[in-house]
Amino acid sequence: MKIHDIGGEFALIKRLARQSLTTHPDLVAGIGDDAAVIGGTFADGDYLLVTTDMLVEGSHFRRDWATPVQIGIKSVACNVSDIAAMGGSPTLMFVSLALPPETEVAWVEALYQGMTDACRRYGVVIAGGDTTHGERITISIALLGRVSPQNLCLRSHASPGELLCVTGPLGGSAAGLAMLSAALEPLADLKEKHLAPACRLDVSPIIATLAGAMIDISDGLAAEVNHICEQSGIGAEIIVADIPIHPSVHHAAQLTGNNAFDFALSGGEDFELLFSISAQNLRRLLNKGIQATVVGRLTEAMSACSLKFPDGKRTPLSGGYNHFS
Repeated sequence: MKIHDIGGEFALIKRLARQSLTTHPDLVAGIGDDAAVIGGTFADGDYLLVTTDMLVEGSHFRRDWATPVQIGIKSVACNVSDIAAMGGSPTLMFVSLALPPETEVAWVEALYQGMTDACRRYGVVIAGGDTTHGERITISIALLGRVSPQNLCLRSHASPGELLCVTGPLGGSAAGLAMLSAALEPLADLKEKHLAPACRLDVSPIIATLAGAMIDISDGLAAEVNHICEQSGIGAEIIVADIPIHPSVHHAAQLTGNNAFDFALSGGEDFELLFSISAQNLRRLLNKGIQATVVGRLTEAMSACSLKFPDGKRTPLSGGYNHFS
């Protein structure tokens, strides 16, 4: 049986988790969130956050599309986004590289320049790592962070009746990728969104004080909603007309023969935040100057996740980027 036969990435993770040791006295939250949460580390009671991410040439980046600086920026942003989704602050980063022997030293130095620039932006220090040889360039990052217990946001913290909100327009990265794949020059904002994205560490600490669950949108809106609902044991209704999509995404969809909503629902790598919040706390959040768009609401326990269209029709909420599928 192949990995794609069992349902791809997320099904594989569940199978591996079942055969692994997943409990420890210091482990507050492990497999199933954007980062692991470890207690008993800091004297002030803060939790330690640990996340890892891997970027493989040909799958996550292409050297004929992106500069090494852009690849470095993206590799840092996707990790910092996981810490932001937990309500935390990133601290120390460990970078491991697999490089073909013929890789130019100047290329690797430019990659690290991009990483350093992004780390400076997010307040992160590169504290170590490893290098080895490989057939493809592979960038593996482990990032540490910390969060106070009262600000910790887990996927399991959502409740029925809460609203689901996103921090910005969706589909930009997928639209940029579609245009590059079609040998079209993407609009500048879409190109930047895909090749050198930024995450929402700028707003996550404030959101974390008022939100229930939170997750970063790395695999598409549909996948992230389903992750929250599965971990919280509830359902959701997403209003199609309320999903924020940048005009450039509609333009890219027309040029590439795609649907802009498919980019938003399944494209991934937007690195905006999806969070649940009560109506009262949303008003407080907006009063703090944080922009957020309501895209749906959470429903009673174990009900289905659905999309509601303007004509009242509902369909199951499916989609999202899935490795191996």
